[in-house]
Amino acid sequence: MKFPHVPHGMRTLMRSVFLAGVVALGPAQSHAAETDFPRQPVNIIVPFAPGGSLDATARVLAEKLRDLLGQPVLVVNRPGAGSALGARYVAQAKPDGYTLFIASGSAFGFLNLIVPNFEYQLKDYAPLGGVAIYTSLFATNSSVQARTLPELVKLSRDKPGGISFCTTGVSGLNHLQLEMFKGLVKTKTGAPLNVIHVPYNGVAPALTALKAGEVQACALPYSAIVRNFEGNGIHNIAVQRHERLKAMPQVSTTGEQGYGEMDDNEQLVTLSAPVGTPAPVIAKLEAALQATMKDPDVVKKLDDLDVQPTFVSASEARKWLEKDVAKFSKVIKAAGLATQQ
Repeated sequence: MKFPHVPHGMRTLMRSVFLAGVVALGPAQSHAAETDFPRQPVNIIVPFAPGGSLDATARVLAEKLRDLLGQPVLVVNRPGAGSALGARYVAQAKPDGYTLFIASGSAFGFLNLIVPNFEYQLKDYAPLGGVAIYTSLFATNSSVQARTLPELVKLSRDKPGGISFCTTGVSGLNHLQLEMFKGLVKTKTGAPLNVIHVPYNGVAPALTALKAGEVQACALPYSAIVRNFEGNGIHNIAVQRHERLKAMPQVSTTGEQGYGEMDDNEQLVTLSAPVGTPAPVIAKLEAALQATMKDPDVVKKLDDLDVQPTFVSASEARKWLEKDVAKFSKVIKAAGLATQQ
């Protein structure tokens, strides 16, 4: 910047003042961006393909958040590598609040243990809050002569070669629940659960195989399709939660059957941002999320999806995730599934 017809000393002073103003402008612009948030569309990254429960949940939230934030809220599906692709995309995104991550459970917090070259951990995400709870259950083909977990354990030992036990994918939550159950059976009874793990790529093929009798038992997420299969080739024998489900009062909990350690296996659906997202932006998103979960229409839509609507604050969501990551990290290591430490 030149200042003609001004004495040299004055030019130096004016140049210093000008440069100071330029330097100060950066933080001022940054602060304005935070207080004016959002000024452009917000993306919610779903780490699975369209059509699943998590995708449907995200779309219900997006519709209400759009009204509250005054900007489009878009659901973007980035499936692959058991949610690792979506999780990595968010962790690497600019921490400005415009890229959010929806996840069911804490898997993104321990992917670093089971996915080769996945470098991100829970510390790389900033939870905004929890919005729903997903429940998992154990089910058998209706022809299987086991209606409780102890009966299933006995059958696995009596049947030559054991029983086939399916999950919705290798190293996914349902697989880890099976591994947790196997460890508890060995600890409590002194003998192993004799099962052959049969992983499928998602809920639908696992349910189809179980109904057809291709496998004898399965660990599955609760959903409307699971409930509708009850009595039609599939029998639900235990829910992994502290209380029985209102929609399935006849199915006892894992704790009622002697495996209370599994009652905490419900998944909290959380929304997170990349770590480093400014505190004012986090606070605004958390408030919008809380207001969303107070909306009766949102609650009804989530009820219709057979998920349990709730709201958990950002700080409480972090505590829940930390506890869950610690639990399943132990399961991963005990089962020999860890590919890196």
